[in-house]
Amino acid sequence: MISLTTQDGQDVTTLAPGSYTIEVDDMADIHNFHLTGPGVDESTEVGEEEKQTFQVDLQPGTYTFVCDPHSSSMNGSFEVTG
Repeated sequence: MISLTTQDGQDVTTLAPGSYTIEVDDMADIHNFHLTGPGVDESTEVGEEEKQTFQVDLQPGTYTFVCDPHSSSMNGSFEVTG
């Protein structure tokens, strides 16, 4: 499973533009977390279990997060509006 949630565990579906800290807890060495969208292309490495933090500036548009090796089944997206 791959997901993007707020600190209180709510699924992210929309966000306002701005600066955000994304904390990734990649718990399996066969997966990764890859976030792309306007001005953003951040990912963890396949082959490692790791916790990583990204600072991102989100602009209006659609953002997608996937596990690259399993992108057809492990994916999600959210909108930045406003």
